[in-house]
This record gives sequence, C-alpha cells and structure tokens, in this order.
Amino acid sequence: MIHIYEGYQIKPHKLYPMSWIVVTDGKGGKIPDALTSMFTSVGIAKSEIDKYLSRKNKHAEAVNQG
Repeated sequence: MIHIYEGYQIKPHKLYPMSWIVVTDGKGGKIPDALTSMFTSVGIAKSEIDKYLSRKNKHAEAVNQG
C-alpha cells in the first residue's frame, strides 16, 4: 500500500517489503538526502518528512529576511 504525505509517497521497498522508502509524488523530482533511507514504519517516514520540511521552511524564511 502506498501512502501519500506532504507531496511524497511512502511505499514498501521492492526487495525488503518490511521496510519503507520515500519517493516524490508525481513526475520527476529529486529525493532530498535526508529522505533516502529505508524506514521501519510509515510513522517514522512521516516524522522524517516533517523534520525535513521544517528545516527547509526555516531556511527559506532566513533567506527571505535577508
């Protein structure tokens, strides 16, 4: 089963179906290094996506403030 969360898909790894991987939802797109691991649960993958997006947003705000 594929879970879609915050613009990413969380799906079972083909070779290791007890592990989960994160891919972009839609065409193309690069997976950030922080999300290239295998995860033991969907909840952990979602948590890592949230952490990545939080860091990304903080960085964007700092750049905009100049």
